[in-house]
Amino acid sequence: MIMKIFTVILALAVSGFFSTEVQASSLFGRVIEVNSGDVITVFNLNRPVRVKLLGVDAPEMDQAFGDVARKHLSDLVYDKPVLVEYSGISADGSLAGRVLLNSTDIGAQMIRDGAAWFDPSNLSRLSQADREVYQQCEQAARSERRGLWQAENPTAPWEFGKAAVRSTPVASLSASLPANEVRTNGYVPELNSLSVIASRIAQASPQPARRNLNSSDFRGVLAPAERGNWRLLRPASENFSVLVPEDGEVTKIPMEASDRLISSYRGRDGWSTFGVAWLAGPTYGETDNDAIKYSLSSLLRGFGNKYEANKDAAQPNFSCELENEKDISTGGYTALEFDLKSCTIPAKARVFTRVVNDERQMYLGAVFYLEEDTNVARFINSFTITPRQKTKPPRR
Repeated sequence: MIMKIFTVILALAVSGFFSTEVQASSLFGRVIEVNSGDVITVFNLNRPVRVKLLGVDAPEMDQAFGDVARKHLSDLVYDKPVLVEYSGISADGSLAGRVLLNSTDIGAQMIRDGAAWFDPSNLSRLSQADREVYQQCEQAARSERRGLWQAENPTAPWEFGKAAVRSTPVASLSASLPANEVRTNGYVPELNSLSVIASRIAQASPQPARRNLNSSDFRGVLAPAERGNWRLLRPASENFSVLVPEDGEVTKIPMEASDRLISSYRGRDGWSTFGVAWLAGPTYGETDNDAIKYSLSSLLRGFGNKYEANKDAAQPNFSCELENEKDISTGGYTALEFDLKSCTIPAKARVFTRVVNDERQMYLGAVFYLEEDTNVARFINSFTITPRQKTKPPRR
């Protein structure tokens, strides 16, 4: 399944580039039903999987604003492919997990848009960074009186559930608003990356500026490597080539429940880290663009996890979103290039993929750098599709 590929790429990003561990399992699928403001059904491996948004509690369906919350969640994710990072089972038997659409955390988005509360009962399952973002999303929604916070005293779902007697009829909050304030879609979704959401509320928690940083600001997180010679990496059985630092290493790991091997390269030069992964596995109908973006998003999350684990209080928190996308498709491969300038540590990446006989081939290359020098462009521009090398038969 394609999520095995995504999971392996994340494992490569974490173990090969950054030497940390993955804590949550994940699945990939298309949203086929929005059950409520915090529960969706995802179609994965030819079966429906019910998912409860971790750290999110939306109004109940028989509670004021419950229908609007479900409509807003539907506007965000219905019939779209999502990545679910799950870490347990919720009280109703659903998988409890973070739901990601590209690089957007949908749970944080629902809270930020005033369509749900931050659920304090799941603190232990969220990382410290996620808890802070969710809490600040709610604070921002409250202060801006967005969504359900337009009501004077909205009742939290856990309090609503405890009430033995409901003395007033249930009505949608939107129905009580003046006609000129009601929109057909409830309100305009702000579907953007989690890093953008966090940047909007960063004033509540001042951090060092992300601009005008230099390599000395990141000592302890990254260390420079000696500059050396470069070589052409061109595996004989693959259709790509790329220039890489000569002192880097190629590793192979087995794919779970398979006799296949996943290959990766990692190398350092100056203040830059270079990585390449190439692999093949079964496909289940996901689009090429979805495969590319989820794979690269996984790699970015792996890098961010390692960064956060090693930075000190004076260094900025890690944030990154897929941006500056450029179509570079060639040679029968769908390919996208990204110039990730707004990341705390900037990066450039290229990903090539295609499906042949129900098998997805994928080549992913990325460089993270503190000082953009000629080798950054040298690496990314040289990573391209090339004809597979042919071996000559031995002479008789």
